[in-house]
Amino acid sequence: MGTSGAATSQQLVFSCGDVWYGVPSDAVQEVVHFGELTRVPGAPAHVLGVFSLRGEVFPVIDVSLLRGGRGERSRRAVVLRLERGVLALTAGRLGGVSSVIGDLLPAGDTGPARCFLGPGLAQDHEVWVVDAEALFELLAP
Repeated sequence: MGTSGAATSQQLVFSCGDVWYGVPSDAVQEVVHFGELTRVPGAPAHVLGVFSLRGEVFPVIDVSLLRGGRGERSRRAVVLRLERGVLALTAGRLGGVSSVIGDLLPAGDTGPARCFLGPGLAQDHEVWVVDAEALFELLAP
């Protein structure tokens, strides 16, 4: 995404921990339930591990942990396909595809904060939009 300012783009809205997030709906491949994860030695706590889906390996990221919150216990993930690769974000509840309205400015200039834009409003929830490309860059510089 990488764009800040007033926005109304279509996002898949989901919760992770106690917070609602949005990801660009055009980057969403599917929502899946994952089984046992393979741990990645030396990975930070927000990288829960990897799983294989139809022969492709997906890292699972808990965005709540990444932002310093309580982790998500769900075995559900939003699978994203980006130019640079694929990743999966843990998801508790799904809100569906919705417009996120607001001044979607980065939460910070460095580290994980730059991966979150907002807050915006969708479906009566405060929503932080995940800048998926910035998140991928953070994970694989």
